[in-house]
Amino acid sequence: MKLEVWAKELRIPFLSLPVIFVPLGIMVAYFDVATINPLHAILTLIGVVCLHASVNVLNDYFDYKSGIDVATTPTPFSGGSRVLPEKLLSPNNVLIGGIILLIIGSSIGLYFLNYFGFNSVLLAIIAISILSVILYSPVLSTLGLGELTVFLNFGPLLFSGVYFIQSAGNCSNCFYGLEIEAIIVGSIVGLMTTGILYINQFPDTEADKSKGRRHLVARLGKKKAVSLYNYIMGASYIIIIISAVTPFVIGIGIPLTCIIALATFSLTPKGNFRTASKILGKEYEKIMELIPAMGNTVMTTIQTGILLLIGYIIWWVLTMYFPGATSLVPIVAPVA
Repeated sequence: MKLEVWAKELRIPFLSLPVIFVPLGIMVAYFDVATINPLHAILTLIGVVCLHASVNVLNDYFDYKSGIDVATTPTPFSGGSRVLPEKLLSPNNVLIGGIILLIIGSSIGLYFLNYFGFNSVLLAIIAISILSVILYSPVLSTLGLGELTVFLNFGPLLFSGVYFIQSAGNCSNCFYGLEIEAIIVGSIVGLMTTGILYINQFPDTEADKSKGRRHLVARLGKKKAVSLYNYIMGASYIIIIISAVTPFVIGIGIPLTCIIALATFSLTPKGNFRTASKILGKEYEKIMELIPAMGNTVMTTIQTGILLLIGYIIWWVLTMYFPGATSLVPIVAPVA
């Protein structure tokens, strides 16, 4: 029974995001270094999953203490895990669980810092990630910085960190010590992950406002906020298109085969952006009617990450076994 309760508290389905994003980040690095450090890959995945789980658990704790959990109408995608309002666990146990997960994730970060000689770039990435977990619920989300925090930590920072660890701090196209390709791919899925948080705020808006939480939906009002959802998600597709073309112009971008990720705009049957956008535009005031839109946003993000990963794998296969098929595209190929 306790295991089932903790599985509910951890919100395990949402932990699928780092399980997809970390391998995608590793594949981005592989194109430059042509090798994968298995131990570091596993540790990175464990660390990221623990930090993600920690912020989920601590968010439940702080929402319960502030009374937001009680005031919200729960859905499968919003309103928290409901473990504390239903008294399935004590607040102290939830707080301790969140801290333990934070310690595990932070310890792995400290291992990497020590391994790479406390490099300033990696130190900044890990420090921001840990502080984001600690401050997200009590400070950042209250100040309206939740969306920016999610974008950075599930996007450019996550992918830059994964790239750094696999490449041992080397990069082929650097921007202040960060690999540009990692920033590009991170921005694509980071924006979509922000879209998940953003659309999940619609059902909780009134409760959040009553407790002083001023996220973007609360600030804009639901009607105006619909347009911003479309801009956030749409920006991801624009980045995919542009970055698949830029290798022909400046030699920096993502493999052309990654354009298969555009399928999640409207073609993927398990969930796509177009369906989510249509539902949100019509039902933004109705909590239960919004559930399919929230589900479609989650599936759009997951499937985009998977298709980007498949795009990288296809490009690797073409480069290794059919080099003539990729010779005309001026993008850095995996080192033999």
